[in-house]
Amino acid sequence: MYEDRASFQNGGVDTHGGDIGGGEVLDYIGQKEDFPSYMDDNLIKQFEMLPWVKIAIMCLLIVAAILIIVSIFKIRSPFKGRTITKELDHLNKVKKRDEQILRANRLIGGFTAFIEHSPLKMADLNKDYWMYNLKRANIRVPGGARLMKPEEFNAIVTGIELIVCAIGLLVSITLNFMLGAIIIIAAVVIAGTFPMMVLRQSVKAKDLEITEHFADFYLMIHYVLLASASTPLEGIMKSYDKTTNSQEMHRFIDVCVHHIDTYGEYEATSRIAKEYREIPEVGKLMRLIRQSSEGGDVRMELMGFREELLNAKKYAIEQRMNKLVAKGKASFNILMPILWQAIISAMAIYFDDMGDMGSMFGGMI
Repeated sequence: MYEDRASFQNGGVDTHGGDIGGGEVLDYIGQKEDFPSYMDDNLIKQFEMLPWVKIAIMCLLIVAAILIIVSIFKIRSPFKGRTITKELDHLNKVKKRDEQILRANRLIGGFTAFIEHSPLKMADLNKDYWMYNLKRANIRVPGGARLMKPEEFNAIVTGIELIVCAIGLLVSITLNFMLGAIIIIAAVVIAGTFPMMVLRQSVKAKDLEITEHFADFYLMIHYVLLASASTPLEGIMKSYDKTTNSQEMHRFIDVCVHHIDTYGEYEATSRIAKEYREIPEVGKLMRLIRQSSEGGDVRMELMGFREELLNAKKYAIEQRMNKLVAKGKASFNILMPILWQAIISAMAIYFDDMGDMGSMFGGMI
């Protein structure tokens, strides 16, 4: 009975007759198995998530309310139909651009008709020459739908000339007579020379580009012409068109293929030669192709033409190399005085020391 009472006083733990003290009791308890936990951890975690569940439910209710309001009042969402809106904007821009192009073409057409019915119209003798230069320079109407006609180009130049002359007349009346007269004379002279000068420079640059690449073009069709084969030149021209990087050669091939498709290989030669009449190599090649189509023996001429083109290309390469060498020499000659000046300036720092050394050696001697 006393043992049970001692066990009860120690919290239901056997202390072996009460010989174990308070600190030793704690050590003894730690050696036993842990008491099972009667708290549900999952339930506690669920209670901790309860505020977040409330927030999520409130957000869903707000979103549902917004959707209901939008559907009732038929409010358009800013995120809906964005692609369609961009497409419509693009179509509107294209429409406005087309309207501007049509307006500009109508203005040019109306002013051209006015100029052509006045003493300022272009002479008929000059139309063919102007048309050739406009076509070779690839001058087009606003929008690029077609080439510009000589009458239209003359109307534009004449219109600018008249505007500048009107300004000069106004200056001569209100400010200074001599200044106004100079403006009028300059407008007349520039309008008569500058447009054609610009066109001719553009045409010469394009002709020079064709001449530089013409040897490579001819080498692709030389042996076909030499063998008098029935291989169509159109296919070889298209093959060359895939290898060249020259924009003007692309246009030259397009013109040749267009004429061959439209008029045939024989008739196209005369039209191509006429369109590029200022390039001797094109005219000679078209003549040889025409004679070969007629059954003529042009083998010796073809061989001579090949050697001529290769020699011309070799000479052009040598000239280009000589120009590069001349530019390098000129740059070196310009830099030489600067280099010598820098060397002398650097050596001038040691001139005093060199003088002291000279005096020292002189004293020793």
